[in-house]
Amino acid sequence: VIKNHKPKKQKVALRLKKNQHLLLKGPNGIGKSTLLQSIVDRTAEGVVVPPEVRIGYYRQDFSTLDFEQSVFESLMHVMKSKDEEAMRRVAAGFLLTADIMKTKVGDLSEGQKGLLSFARLVIERPGLLILDEPTNHINFRHIPVIAKALDAYQGTMILVSHVPEFVEQIRIDEKLDLGK
Repeated sequence: VIKNHKPKKQKVALRLKKNQHLLLKGPNGIGKSTLLQSIVDRTAEGVVVPPEVRIGYYRQDFSTLDFEQSVFESLMHVMKSKDEEAMRRVAAGFLLTADIMKTKVGDLSEGQKGLLSFARLVIERPGLLILDEPTNHINFRHIPVIAKALDAYQGTMILVSHVPEFVEQIRIDEKLDLGK
């Protein structure tokens, strides 16, 4: 039985301030990823992100990464002031060790690409952090590392995750369920 699948628009009044974390919920296929992409593109109807706010976007397909760069180049590329020591400290926090630095991004495992994406976001220090299913390719042993970093994140965050054990480790201030 196919139900009426017309896209349904609903108005939501939600104001996220600095250091607020929003969990975006809803069944698969309802348009969460599309909404997130439109926020990143600054084309989401009725969503205002001030132009000076830098947006960091964790995509589950890793399309924000250049697969031809080395891990070292990928991390240095997002640094404003090229501080190699600081970059290596952040990298080490995401288990990206000296021997991995020379590896081409395209040759990393899916889990390592995920860790690299998180390290880049920490270095970029975006004002708005958008995470679309950040645990999809992450080794379960690394999930606490990611959760701890997100829990401590001081900017505004929008998180989509279907993993309750992961979400429980992160401070969530607001919830928005698109399925309701």
